[in-house]
Amino acid sequence: MKIRFISEADEWSTEGAKITAPENLDAIHKVLEDEGPIILERWFYRGSKSPDRVVFEGFDDFTEYLNSQARAGDSIHVWSFSKVCTDQARLVFGKCPDDQGRVPKKGAY
Repeated sequence: MKIRFISEADEWSTEGAKITAPENLDAIHKVLEDEGPIILERWFYRGSKSPDRVVFEGFDDFTEYLNSQARAGDSIHVWSFSKVCTDQARLVFGKCPDDQGRVPKKGAY
């Protein structure tokens, strides 16, 4: 991961949760292989903007994102898509209408 800047006031240490810890990477790799996609939420270290949210279907794409986009100090949260994105947890559902406001009752999805 690249370094943007470090504030010593944040008490940087070699101790603490690291997204790159082998057990974290192994858990992510296992979910991607056994369950399907993951959802990543990246909070920017000392950033004054909303977090990035990305869905990954492959471990290589996930690690490429970490290596090219994430910066030292960013906070990374990961969820299994199949465990959190269920019909029971869905906020709303609908189909996209055509120019006359019609939606299909059937369809191959």
